[in-house]
Amino acid sequence: MTTRDVGDRVNVQYLSYNGSGVLTNATVVLTVTDPAGAITTPTVTNTSTGQYDASFTLATAGLWSWVWTVSGAVVDVASDNVFAASPAAPTYATLSEFKSYIGLTDTVDDAKLQDALVSASRGIEHFCRRAFWPTLTATARVFSPRAGWLAVVDDFWTSTGLIVKIDSSDSGTYATTLTSTDYSLEPVNNIVDGEQGWPYYRLVAVNRSWPCGARPSLQVTAKWGWAATPGPVKQACIYLAEETFKLKDSPFGVGGYSQFGIIRVRDNPMAARMLAPYQRDPVLMA
Repeated sequence: MTTRDVGDRVNVQYLSYNGSGVLTNATVVLTVTDPAGAITTPTVTNTSTGQYDASFTLATAGLWSWVWTVSGAVVDVASDNVFAASPAAPTYATLSEFKSYIGLTDTVDDAKLQDALVSASRGIEHFCRRAFWPTLTATARVFSPRAGWLAVVDDFWTSTGLIVKIDSSDSGTYATTLTSTDYSLEPVNNIVDGEQGWPYYRLVAVNRSWPCGARPSLQVTAKWGWAATPGPVKQACIYLAEETFKLKDSPFGVGGYSQFGIIRVRDNPMAARMLAPYQRDPVLMA
């Protein structure tokens, strides 16, 4: 069975042949059934003699099936299906970048190397409490402002498609949509500590106060994440993936011996230093 990502556009085609094997026009209807059982009939285009094309979007995860029903000069029923899966979160370094760093050219361990990259990337997100890849579709999330003037939200990489709503009645209904003059976005100029390319993650109320109640009072619709992965994050991903990959040769945490004794596989201090500037609300040690 073919697997595609949720959100993909699927192009399907039917070729109508008569009994002599010649392309012949007929009456062609396409019915599509989504994972919930809902049926739709996308528009079918008679592109050329006997050729019929249509398309539909895989809006939700699960099994999508379709049936071509043909009548008239040609009588036929043809069906097919595809499985839609939520796309996996990307890794912060590619497989080719990782292999180049560790000097591998064969494909024998590609699956293990990819698993190490996935593990390292998700570990970085847990450590930094943020994700460094962009979502391309704006979705809504809710937040509780930290103060009457300040709301700290998840990272979003563009103001295009941004919608900010508030719940002034503490009812769970975000009935008031704000305009861009009601708040300002920070960091200003998308710069933090001299580094450009940071996303927005603070909304400062302008000439008003954020409502504060028992429920989250702020709803933000945005394209979340970072426009591009910072260089130190990519390099830290490679360091951590290399360490993870090498664990297969050190099942008890022993990485070998040196002139100073046993080498044990522990947290990577170099990666931690590289990622420290990107931590959200880091825990400060006395």
